[in-house]
Amino acid sequence: MEHTLIWIFSLGAIISGFFVISAINPIHSVFGLIMAFGNVSFILLMLEIEFLAFLFLIVYIGAIAILFLFVVMMLDIRLVEIFENSTRYLPIGFIVGIIFIMELLIILDEEKGFINNIEESFTSIEWLGNILYTEGFYYFIIASVILLIAMIGAIILTLYHESAVRRQDIFTQVKSEHDVRLRKNVIK
Repeated sequence: MEHTLIWIFSLGAIISGFFVISAINPIHSVFGLIMAFGNVSFILLMLEIEFLAFLFLIVYIGAIAILFLFVVMMLDIRLVEIFENSTRYLPIGFIVGIIFIMELLIILDEEKGFINNIEESFTSIEWLGNILYTEGFYYFIIASVILLIAMIGAIILTLYHESAVRRQDIFTQVKSEHDVRLRKNVIK
């Protein structure tokens, strides 16, 4: 029964992941992303990896996917432009997908020997911490540097200054209001 449920949720995650990349409407794509995270969370719960399951629920579904949904709903996206450009990136997407599958198969082949050496007495959180901070600390550091670069890039992309755009300068506003009050008091 448990294996059947894992296969059902795995199939659901694959179908909703395909729905994420194939949906023309971006809002439908975000809903597919939420469904994929939900299915993966249920799989992790069934495998008794509770920490990661609740992390997926809280962080990915509760914060990131909902943020994506609100951002996509607030943007004025023309569906005609999306439909015209949908086949443009298909060849590169296929190549990246093949490379990803090959890497996944290599990693799964290497992990078979490593998982057998882990002690059975660890809880899932101890097991995760042991792998993350011993075997995978390089990946942890690389991921943190990539996130830092992405954050700096997002800040740089949003900070542009045009002379025609009026910007708020709080120091000037406070100073001018103070000057106006001083003039009013002097006049009285």
